[in-house]
Amino acid sequence: MPDFKKDFTLSEYWERISRAHYNVSFWPEKRADSYVKDFSEELDQDLIELGENAGNYKKKYVERFLSWIDAKGRCISSMITGPARFPTRKAEKANNSEHNRYEEFRHWREKYFKAVNRQRTLSPEEDLEILCKNLDKAIILNGNLKEWNKSIRSFKAGKIDEKQLSVELSEKGITDYYLKFMCQSIDYSYWKGFGTNSVQIKKLRERAEALKSRIETKATWEDIEFEGGRIAVEDDRVKIFHDEKPEKEIIQELKRNGFRWSRYWNCWARKHTGMAIQAAKRIVINQ
Repeated sequence: MPDFKKDFTLSEYWERISRAHYNVSFWPEKRADSYVKDFSEELDQDLIELGENAGNYKKKYVERFLSWIDAKGRCISSMITGPARFPTRKAEKANNSEHNRYEEFRHWREKYFKAVNRQRTLSPEEDLEILCKNLDKAIILNGNLKEWNKSIRSFKAGKIDEKQLSVELSEKGITDYYLKFMCQSIDYSYWKGFGTNSVQIKKLRERAEALKSRIETKATWEDIEFEGGRIAVEDDRVKIFHDEKPEKEIIQELKRNGFRWSRYWNCWARKHTGMAIQAAKRIVINQ
């Protein structure tokens, strides 16, 4: 088992990476392990490919990587800190800064490798992190929508005129282009305001809970033995191993339920979901 604090090129930054994830991840230590391993391997491979042309590539890579990590450390997630009194403005600013640092880091690297297009499959933990970020953006937008609607209600109640309304909407984040479009095409007297995105937030929360369940299942999974084989959860896949080739009817049922034969793993496999586990149990145990 590798020691993520010692065995990799970026191991000396493990603590720094872990701290940066305290307010955005349920598993900051695991995120630090993953970041140290993945970006160390990327850096090592880059240096091999660059060879004599590497120059100060490693130093610049580390500088930009840490700039992104430090920006991430200023981010917060409502899934971690809780939705009550969530500072949407502060979170929005931090998220934008973190996104910009990451884009600068990746753009800088691409200048060295014009033809690079390597994309690795995201783990459930990384999927959850991205989803939580999207959820925070949705919550921030919902807060903005509510603020915009307050100004519209003030206008309709006669507390402010249309000019003041335009100023307030502009100050609260409406772009000049969109504001101009609204002023030309909408009669505020009859307009009910912006609809909120509560449905989207609900769906994102449900997806986050589903991903959390997948991650927890993977962490606590114990293989299920059945006559002639076993069911495992590995590599974000539900895998069915048989001691001998199963009957034709079983194979057809596996295919109907989304399982495919993997020569690499020498088993039948399907992406890990709750439904995949249920299907595997039904096919090989209850037949």
